[in-house]
Amino acid sequence: MSSPVLKPTVLIVGAGELGASTAVSLLRSGQYGKVTIIDRAETLPALDAASCDINKVVRFDYIDKDYAVLAKKAIDEWNKPDWYGIYYQSGVVVRGLHLEGYHGETGIQTYQNVKAQEPKARLLNTPEEFTRVLSGGSPSVKVRIPGKEVRGYYNPSGGWANATAAVEKLYSWIRELGGEIIPKAEFQDLLYSGSSPSSSSSSSTTPGGKKDVIGVRVKDGREFKADKVVLALGSWSGSHPSLKGIIPENLVTATGQTVCAIQLSKEQAERYKDIPVSMHHDGSGYYSFPPNEQGIVKFALHAAGYVTQDGVPRTATDPKAVAYTNSQAVGWIPKDSYTKLREQLSIVYPELAQMPIAFTRMCWYSDVVDGNWVIDISPDYPSLTIATGGAGHAFKFLPIIGDLIKSRMEGTLEPHLQRKWRITRDSSFVDPARKDMIRRPLKLHELVTEQELLTGLSSSDEAKRASRL
Repeated sequence: MSSPVLKPTVLIVGAGELGASTAVSLLRSGQYGKVTIIDRAETLPALDAASCDINKVVRFDYIDKDYAVLAKKAIDEWNKPDWYGIYYQSGVVVRGLHLEGYHGETGIQTYQNVKAQEPKARLLNTPEEFTRVLSGGSPSVKVRIPGKEVRGYYNPSGGWANATAAVEKLYSWIRELGGEIIPKAEFQDLLYSGSSPSSSSSSSTTPGGKKDVIGVRVKDGREFKADKVVLALGSWSGSHPSLKGIIPENLVTATGQTVCAIQLSKEQAERYKDIPVSMHHDGSGYYSFPPNEQGIVKFALHAAGYVTQDGVPRTATDPKAVAYTNSQAVGWIPKDSYTKLREQLSIVYPELAQMPIAFTRMCWYSDVVDGNWVIDISPDYPSLTIATGGAGHAFKFLPIIGDLIKSRMEGTLEPHLQRKWRITRDSSFVDPARKDMIRRPLKLHELVTEQELLTGLSSSDEAKRASRL
């Protein structure tokens, strides 16, 4: 009588979007044994993870056809009953197709890709057309579109998702399918085959033989072993000392992106409830959301971002960072970005630009200058898969990205996507959309003050902004 075939076990390090979605895909396949996720955070989703957020943009507006097709597939999944109350199809407005040079040209090409998948997408060529869409059809929503040459488009197939709720949904599926989620387990070292109990990534090779990864050791000394290991560390990927030589230097960088939010009254929330996601294709990286169920309007910049000296994110779970912001009465974002955010909001929704800021956030994610993710099997360790480099646009793919990572683990990912996301690619190539963007060091003395956050855009600021339009 033949013995039963043992299914491979999997350990996933990182319980954010990439890690959790991978766990769901593996468990649903029925091809794997025990699937375990560990994460450093005491409370999950981790409060400082990029995927722990009140909302993320969901759209398939890409000039890159691979991402455009995959994002449309993801949106088809978002629209299924599983995601009811988590995904909101508000539509997406993109402004800036009238601009000269790169941004205008790529905006037009992006629209052509959108139109190929969504026939109901349409160009907006006049301030009146913009106003009708950006107001959500409400005459009481004040919309201002400067200039007669403005041009853009509206894509009804897109919107936003409650990111935290989406990740929590993944957790519920993982538990239902028999997976295990372990918090308070901070990754410290990789474990290798043939290593002594005290050895880790410091002795990754031996003369005459090649080792493989068999698990990880966490900060408190516990060890977790499995047949397959997936590292999905998010913005901590590039700076973790144990991954030097595994993730190429300068491939992945933790960058902080600036976020602001305002709290609407019940009356305002009712008036603004049908506005779309709005994006400005002018190189600023600005985008804004409709109010969520709590009446919060978030607006942000997706740009080159800010970096720390040691490459480690400065977050709201860092006691020193919290102590500094509290003692100095400052927010989490630099004053320069705060000013840009206020000005961009005032271009379309002047009423909202006058309101005090409810909160700020520096959203840290793992950035890659070519804009492509890192989803690959380590060339040195065949049991180790790296899933990182979301580059600020991976979340919208949440319903399908676990399947993509699973396919790479199993060697069935389409060859052109394997090449696109390989860990050994040339890290000097820069996405043309980022060619003029420069990452800036995060300097604490430049953070916006709490007093400034309570004050809306002044009339003098309005005049200065108008003079630059």
